[in-house]
Amino acid sequence: MAQIILNADDFGFDEETTRSTIECFERGGLTSATIMANMPATEMAVGYARAHPEFSFGAHLTFTSDGVEHSVLPHSKIPDITCANGQFLPALTFRGGALRNRFPAAQLDAELEAQLGKLRDMGVPLSHVDSHGHVHKYKPLREALRRVLPRFGIRRVRTVQDLFLKRPLKSPAYWLGPWWRRAIRGAFTTTTHFYMPTTAWDRDWTKPILDCIPEGLVEVGVHPGVTEQWRDVERTECVLFGKAARERGHSIVTWNDVR
Repeated sequence: MAQIILNADDFGFDEETTRSTIECFERGGLTSATIMANMPATEMAVGYARAHPEFSFGAHLTFTSDGVEHSVLPHSKIPDITCANGQFLPALTFRGGALRNRFPAAQLDAELEAQLGKLRDMGVPLSHVDSHGHVHKYKPLREALRRVLPRFGIRRVRTVQDLFLKRPLKSPAYWLGPWWRRAIRGAFTTTTHFYMPTTAWDRDWTKPILDCIPEGLVEVGVHPGVTEQWRDVERTECVLFGKAARERGHSIVTWNDVR
C-alpha cells in the first residue's frame, strides 16, 4: 500500500479556485494545499489554513506570470525577475533565463524570503514548498531554496513528476526529471513519487493511477476550479480519487507526515 498526499496548487489564486479547493477539502479530495502569497484570494486561503490544522499548508512559490501574478517586493528591488509593473516574467522567459543561470541570486533570495515571510506573518505554519510552473527544479531556484528555507525551518520540497499515464514528450520534466529528482532529493526532504494530471492533460485518471501506483510516499497534485474546464475536471476527479484510494486501503496523509 502507498501513503498518498492529495495536494492542491494555486490556493488563493482567485476567489473561485479558492472556494473550489475548500470544497475539495470538505469532500475528502484533499489533505494539503499550497498558498500563493500575493494573489486576490490569498487572505481567504490563509483564513481556511489557520482554521484547519488537521491539513497541511505550504507555499506555492511564484516567479512566473500568466498575466496576474505580481511579486511581493517592488520591481525596484528585483528588476531582473519582474516587469516594470511588478508582474513576474512570462513562464517561457523565466525558464529560459533559469536554464542559463541569468538571474541574480540576491534577487531570487529576496523575493523568496518575502513570499515565505508574508505567509508566516499571516499565521500559516508552512509544511513545505512547491512552485507555480514547477520552476523550483531549476538550479538557480534550487540553490535559493537551500539558502533561504533554513531561515524558516522548512525542509520539505516537492519532487519532480515521475508517474505518467502517457508520455508527455514535450515536457522537460519527462526527459530531465531523473536528474532534477536526484538534485532535490539530495538537498531536501521529499516524497518518493509525484503525479500531476495536467502535465499530459489526463482525464478519468483515478483508476489508471491507482492500478499502477507504487509503494512508498506519493504526492498527487491538482488545481481545483470551476470556470476553466481543466480545473473543473480536476475538482471532480480528486474527490473520486480520494474516495477510491481509501477504499483500496491506501493511507491518506499530509505533508506534515513526510519525514
